Amino acid sequence: MSTRLAARLGMLLAAAAIIAVTALPASATVADPGDATPLSLDEATALATAPAAAPSGSSTAEVDGGTALAASSLPGADTWIESDLSPGAAVGLAPDGGAVAAKITRPTCWANAAWHQWGTWPYQQRLTDTTYWCAIYGDHITYRTSSTTATGTLCGTGWTSSQIIAGGVGPGYTYFTVRSSAGWACSTVIPWVTLHTSHHQDVKRGDKGGASFVGSG
Repeated sequence: MSTRLAARLGMLLAAAAIIAVTALPASATVADPGDATPLSLDEATALATAPAAAPSGSSTAEVDGGTALAASSLPGADTWIESDLSPGAAVGLAPDGGAVAAKITRPTCWANAAWHQWGTWPYQQRLTDTTYWCAIYGDHITYRTSSTTATGTLCGTGWTSSQIIAGGVGPGYTYFTVRSSAGWACSTVIPWVTLHTSHHQDVKRGDKGGASFVGSG
């Protein structure tokens, strides 16, 4: 084997042995990179871990019960309903789809989209938790459904998850906290070398329609 060939083989073996870097999973999805150019592992890591110019955001709006209930059919939605209520009653709908009679205390419903971003373009990783929930105002939560999405330019989404880590749904629960998480696979200039990252955010939502970040990492 020539000295030149041996040196080239050594470089390839070293690249393949980088810790925590593997081939892009078949399940990962990458957004259209446009004019983004994959960079070296070191450059990609620097951009993927750099502070984002706009690190987080949140928006909340009151919605009708039908909209809240329909959100439970979104792909990957994680849904909790007060145990002694039908789905319709939990969001303030009568069995025929109309509003529950005015003499009965009817839940109020809201929708909130909360997101965090890590890194900068084209290696940004954005995690969004979209939650619809209903409550007997100022008393307790009756319904909650959450969907998690993750996006990036050169960082494709490998997986997402959502779970309640505090509070809950039903009598006695005035709030709940959802932890949404995701993992990304970020491509580099070497096709078979991929940078993997994962992040989470925790959002607390209450029986008066409030929503606030309580953690991320």
